[in-house]
Amino acid sequence: MKKRTLQISLHARESSVVELTVGDRVQLDRITETPRGHAPERHGDLLEPGMSTLALAPGHYFFRTLSPASLHVVRGGVDTSVHTANDKDGGWPDPPVNTLGDDAPGEPPAFTVE
Repeated sequence: MKKRTLQISLHARESSVVELTVGDRVQLDRITETPRGHAPERHGDLLEPGMSTLALAPGHYFFRTLSPASLHVVRGGVDTSVHTANDKDGGWPDPPVNTLGDDAPGEPPAFTVE
């Protein structure tokens, strides 16, 4: 069965350190304010499968994954929200970014917060 893309949004309320475990290579983007609105900006290198320790400055971040992922907040405060391609109700908050591409049909991967 094919998996659908899962978009994870993170809001670091303060300087934070997190451990992010992913099953595939992902790109973590930070949403930044520009004269033309909000735009994604790459935050660090691509994250390889496994556990990565990340320092997050206050702000909004997001990544997409096709595999299960988990987040452990070591220090600070981070809020999370999870969205799939069919999640039109909105949770807390959608990153103000236009993203392109099609999502594969099927089951979304799991995301856990410890």
